[in-house]
Amino acid sequence: MSDDHKLYHADAIVIRSREFGESDRLITLFSRERGRIEAVAKGARKPKSRQRAGVQLFTYADYLIYRGRNLDTVNQVSPKESFPHLWANLEQTLSAAGMAELLEHATIVHQPQGELFTLTITCFYLLEQMSPSLLLAAYALRLTTVLGIIPVLDCCVVCGSRLEASLERYIFDVSAGGAVCLHCRSGSRHLSLRAGSLAFMRRLLISDLRQLDRLRCPAWMLQEILDTLQAFCEHTFEKPLKSWKIGNRMIAAKE
Repeated sequence: MSDDHKLYHADAIVIRSREFGESDRLITLFSRERGRIEAVAKGARKPKSRQRAGVQLFTYADYLIYRGRNLDTVNQVSPKESFPHLWANLEQTLSAAGMAELLEHATIVHQPQGELFTLTITCFYLLEQMSPSLLLAAYALRLTTVLGIIPVLDCCVVCGSRLEASLERYIFDVSAGGAVCLHCRSGSRHLSLRAGSLAFMRRLLISDLRQLDRLRCPAWMLQEILDTLQAFCEHTFEKPLKSWKIGNRMIAAKE
């Protein structure tokens, strides 16, 4: 294969960036056409590097990448958007990091997921005007919907029966993947969800992302929802969500 055939473009977002070698950066990109990509940007940590601006976390850019035998290499970067508002305060930063971390854990290298790319970049823009934690919850629910692993919220995930409307609290079974009735409650890992939290999660699934600021969600409810989604996603993808834990502590501190 000639070198020309080994070059490819990627319209992508940086969802992870870490030091690599003496002056390089190893970046994880999520692209519109190619899904998740791992590539090294040689010399990107040098002050005068032309690639420096294109390897920062959350950057949206057009990348020209050389396909290597073991690791791809970034040849050129044309930045499109750096999302400076994502660094404006810690809550926005953690929410964007939570989305990026979840996206990385939930996807496979070189498996196209155009809908997830659009969802992610839309949420990055919306973080400038929306509640970061609320948008993170909506993002997680929509990501699981796209991947076909959405938690069951309207009936018992085990027996399929409708949940009793009179209950003040419901049980969310993490291993089963959704809410369960009292008869199907098992000894596996489960969380307690208040009725309002479960109803709000269902509402988040159908609400327009651009109108989330119209919804009112008290801190205790948002904490409960994020704790549930974190546990579900960590169990499903078998990896911890470190940025989620930090963000959840911030919400708890506000209560």
